[in-house]
Order: sequence, then C-alpha cells, then structure tokens
Amino acid sequence: MNIITWLLLMFVVLLGTTANLSLKYGLYISSPTKGGSTSIRNLLFSRYFLIWFVCYTFMTILWLYVLRIIPLSQAFPVLGLMYALIPIASHYLLKEQVIFSQWVGISIIIAGVVLVVN
Repeated sequence: MNIITWLLLMFVVLLGTTANLSLKYGLYISSPTKGGSTSIRNLLFSRYFLIWFVCYTFMTILWLYVLRIIPLSQAFPVLGLMYALIPIASHYLLKEQVIFSQWVGISIIIAGVVLVVN
C-alpha cells in the first residue's frame, strides 16, 4: 500500500471518530442537566446530528473506495483504531473518565492493529 491509500484509510477512521463524538456531544449538551431537552426531535435538528450524518456519509463512501484498493484483511483491522481513538478523544474533548484498564485496552488495540497491518 502506498501513502495515499494509508491516508485515505486513516481519514475513514477520523471521520468515524468525529461522527461518534459529535453525536455524543449533541446528546450531552441537550441533556436536562445542561439546560436542554432530551427530545429526539431536538437532536435530529441539531448541528451535531448533521455533523454525524455528513461524517458517516463520507466515511461510508470513502470506505467503499478504500475496499477496492486495500485487501479487507488489512483494511478492516485499521477500523479498530476507532475503538482506541474514541475513548482518547472523549477523555480530552468531553472530559470523560478513562480508567487504567481502558488505557491498557487502548494500547493493546493499537498494538494489535500495528501487528495485523505489517
């Protein structure tokens, strides 16, 4: 695989991570404890839902393109990086607590992806 292919695959991972964080943030700020409403309608018409939708749409289209270039046995494990990036990003951006065992798991996921793609 060349560098462009890897960048496309990493962009898929970043789009998925961004999509999940925006949806969580949209739910977070619309919670009653933050002065919002728990209405699904409010979430559906929020900018965070739009960000989620756009990111997932582009992620899916780009994923289909990447699958034409990269073998599934190499591309799919890289998607596992989302399982590592989402808790890291939610820790720093959403101030969620990540405990030691989760950090260990994140490290194992990253190591596993590195082993699988080499």
